[in-house]
Amino acid sequence: MIRFSFVLLLVACVTMYGGIAFAQDDAGGSGGTVRGQILDTTTAQSPIVDVDVRIVAIGGEEHTATTDANGEYEKSGIPAGRYLISIYKDGYGPREGKPVSVINGGDHYVPLKMTKKDNIVTFFQKFGFVFWPLALCSITALTFIIERLFTFVRSRSRIGTEQFIASIADSLRKENIMEAVSTCEEAGGPLANVLKAGLLRYSQAQIEERDISKEEIQEAIEEASLLEIPELERNLPVLGTVAVVSPLFGLLGTVTGMISAFTTIALEGTGDPQQLAGGISQALLTTAAGLTVAIPCLIFFQLFDSWVNRHMVEISQVSTEIVNQLIIGESSGA
Repeated sequence: MIRFSFVLLLVACVTMYGGIAFAQDDAGGSGGTVRGQILDTTTAQSPIVDVDVRIVAIGGEEHTATTDANGEYEKSGIPAGRYLISIYKDGYGPREGKPVSVINGGDHYVPLKMTKKDNIVTFFQKFGFVFWPLALCSITALTFIIERLFTFVRSRSRIGTEQFIASIADSLRKENIMEAVSTCEEAGGPLANVLKAGLLRYSQAQIEERDISKEEIQEAIEEASLLEIPELERNLPVLGTVAVVSPLFGLLGTVTGMISAFTTIALEGTGDPQQLAGGISQALLTTAAGLTVAIPCLIFFQLFDSWVNRHMVEISQVSTEIVNQLIIGESSGA
């Protein structure tokens, strides 16, 4: 009797275990559920309707869902495995690659947030009052960069420097001063204009049949340089000032934005770190804008300054050579 009871108990346990395993296998075959709610990142955290939700398996299998009027989505029957959730909607920045591990019979809640894309107006509104000085700096920098480029292109000699110097030297060897003056007028540019002034002073002394000193020719060249070099340097201080001031305006906007953010923390606490991070990122936009204006402005300032220095050195070297040649020719003629 005892043995019979033991056998019945054993049969009952095996039957119960098999039923439980069968029920688990049946439940496991239905897969899991992934659901959640999608909100925007504004202070109101409003639900977003008609968001395209894509749940993609690592192997490539894809499941899709769409949010309802409450911003909620749900997708059932997803086989167990690892997935990446991506969400898309027109007018919002996409979010891609949110991982989730699905288990059979599991209910996986994955809330997400989306940021609305900025248009031109909303983007510049984030800068606050600093937008206006930064806009003024950017317009000023662009205007004077274009103006200086035009000036330097216009001041380029129409004849190569080496060819120009050789032509002037050849005319002086033939003692044909007016031919050298004509060469200067044909070439154009600061160097030619400065040399032309020295040649005309020398020619005037010849017409008056008087001796001319080296200092007198150099004086004429220096007077012409005082007209040419300032024209090349014009507006460069403005570019230098903009390159220095723009990052400071950007830093000012960041500091005031951070003050506002930390004032909010002091009053309301850090209830939503994502919202706090969004406020700080907006404050840093002004620094980025200031550097965006300053970097190209500083590059062009240094470029223009190097061009001016090159012109000054070239004028000094060539004019000294031409003056010496004129004085030597005057001494030989005497």
